[in-house]
Amino acid sequence: MVRGFDKKALKNRIIEARERKGINQAKLAQEAGITPAAISQIENGHRVPTIPVLHRIATVLGVSMDYLSGKTDESEVQDLLQHENAKAFFRGFQSLDSEDQETISKLIEFLKNKES
Repeated sequence: MVRGFDKKALKNRIIEARERKGINQAKLAQEAGITPAAISQIENGHRVPTIPVLHRIATVLGVSMDYLSGKTDESEVQDLLQHENAKAFFRGFQSLDSEDQETISKLIEFLKNKES
């Protein structure tokens, strides 16, 4: 479902994504090239970032701008597609025949179970 801009969703989703990533406001500000005060104002709902700033924040947090701004709740796939490695993997995976795709899927499951 696609909606319009939601200022409350913006501040809440930035906070949630930042905490999920395990970084503080200062680190987000540094990596996004803005001041810690600006991040604080955005997270408190006192300021709405410009599109370029929102893009940098989304990039640092590894989420889409649409997700942060409340336009969509579909963050999982969109978040993955923000990462160049994920894009390259999916492009390569799609080009494989079904047998090779199955082999890759089994390998992923094997590696996931190995981690446990």
